[in-house]
Amino acid sequence: MGIGGWIIYLFFKGRVSDQEYDLIVDKELSNSIKARAISKLGTDISEFVSEEVVITGPRLWDTANCEILYKPGEDGVLRFTPMNVTVINFTQNQLLIYSCCYDVLTGNCINENTDEYFYKDVVSVSTKTESTDSKIGYMQLNSAETFVLTTSGGTSISILLSDPQLIEKMGGGSIPKTKAEKAIQSVRVMLRDVKSS
Repeated sequence: MGIGGWIIYLFFKGRVSDQEYDLIVDKELSNSIKARAISKLGTDISEFVSEEVVITGPRLWDTANCEILYKPGEDGVLRFTPMNVTVINFTQNQLLIYSCCYDVLTGNCINENTDEYFYKDVVSVSTKTESTDSKIGYMQLNSAETFVLTTSGGTSISILLSDPQLIEKMGGGSIPKTKAEKAIQSVRVMLRDVKSS
C-alpha cells in the first residue's frame, strides 16, 4: 500500500478529512485511470473528439478479495472502496469504453475490460432502476439506479450508481450521480450529431 493508500485507509478510520480523501481519489481517476484506459484501449488521445467521461459507483460483486470499506463523510457524501470505474472516450465514429474494479486502498485495477461501440449501433443510453444482489450483507437491492448503454445487437454496459437500501446499510448519506448524468448528456449529444449528419 502506497502513501495514497495509507491516507485512504486513515480516512476510513476517521483520521483524514473528506477533502484529503477526495483529492487523492480524484487525482488517481484523472491521471492513472484515464491513462490506463487509453493504454488498454490501444488508442491515442489524438483520436478523441470530446472530453472523456468518468463514471463511478460502488462495487459489490467480483471484488477479487478487495477489502470493502465505506463511510459517509461530514458533507453527507458516501465514500467507498472498491468502486466501479467506467471511462467513456469519444472518437469520430465510436465510443471507446474502459471499465474496471478500482481498489482505492491499493490503487489496483482488477476485472478490466474494454468495449467499442459504433455510434450507429447505440440505441439507448439511460439511467434506470432495477434489482440486483449485493455482497454487503448479502442483501437484494430492489431499487438500484444504474447507468445503462444498449446497442442494436443487444449488448450493453450497466453501472450501479446508487440504491436507497444500500446507502442505508452503508451508514447513510448520498452518492452523487452528476458524472453519470454528464455521461448520458455527452453520449446523447454525440449520437444526435452523428446520426443527423
